[in-house]
Amino acid sequence: MAKTFSSLLVFFGSFILLTSAQASEARRPYTTESSFRLNYSEAERFDGPNGSYLDVKSDTGFGFSYMYNQSKHWAFGGSFDWIRPSYEAFVKADNPANDDFSVRTKLDIFSLNFDAVYYLLDKPFTPFVTGSLGWTNIDTNIVNGPAYNYCWWDYWGGYYCTTYRPTKAESGLSYRVGLGLRWDYSRDWAIKGTYQWSQVDIDVAGDDPTFNNWRVEFVYKFY
Repeated sequence: MAKTFSSLLVFFGSFILLTSAQASEARRPYTTESSFRLNYSEAERFDGPNGSYLDVKSDTGFGFSYMYNQSKHWAFGGSFDWIRPSYEAFVKADNPANDDFSVRTKLDIFSLNFDAVYYLLDKPFTPFVTGSLGWTNIDTNIVNGPAYNYCWWDYWGGYYCTTYRPTKAESGLSYRVGLGLRWDYSRDWAIKGTYQWSQVDIDVAGDDPTFNNWRVEFVYKFY
């Protein structure tokens, strides 16, 4: 927590230095824009009963967004995010007759989101607050059923068959709140940096998992 707080102080302290040197030129409102974004998720550990735990490593994923700037301050849109962090899980058996369970593999996490952003200033540099409501799927990549084959016809390549192994996955509503900075450095391009806290409405070790994320977005504006 102390590390995250220190990073936030540096992140927003830089805004004070940058905005103090800016002219009064306003951002161009009433535009649509799309972005490619890199998402860094901090390592998280979730402790369960009897020494059970889930230890998720830090990793970087990517995403895309499409936003409409309704006014000089408000923007609304949607986004998609994906990340594949490594994790280690240990489950202590409740019954002495059963074996403890441990696994090391990767999570596949993707989410579809509805996003809202409020820009505090009508300037090329501006801080903003953001919130999201979405649907997140977390695939553990742990096989939980027998494999089966399926086939399909591809007009260009012919007849294909492959094997599918079902894995344990959970889905639920996700909520995000964040703070960030935006810099419109040209007529067509902008860059955004965001810190977000997120929570997914699924059961992990008896609680809803939460994550701390840092994001850099490269924004292209359509007029």
